[in-house]
Amino acid sequence: MNKSLLSTLALVFALSASAFAQAPAATSTSKDPIVQMHTEERAANAAYNTKVKELKAERSKKVNASVAEAVKAAEGTSKDPLVVRREAESKAKKATKADYDGKLKALKAEHKSEMTAIKAKYKTSK
Repeated sequence: MNKSLLSTLALVFALSASAFAQAPAATSTSKDPIVQMHTEERAANAAYNTKVKELKAERSKKVNASVAEAVKAAEGTSKDPLVVRREAESKAKKATKADYDGKLKALKAEHKSEMTAIKAKYKTSK
């Protein structure tokens, strides 16, 4: 009697558990302008973040190449490799700073204009 009752309860629970599961959220099917604006803002932010990561990776690649070259050149000398590495990294970052800052400024301006356009598109009258 107990086994059949337990098995019946387990079966009922297993069948009804799927009824309590949440459905996945619909992606940008909302007709609410605020939701649409936030969706577009999220997409613009994701694109901006991707571009910034690529820019940082590009700069890091240049800096690391310069550092590796300086460390390799200092191997035969009596200089401490950590000091050489630190100094080379500092010099390489200073050398690439102007180019990096210029590109980053352009990306920020582009992102700001995108965000302004999105906000103007969904401007609500109060």
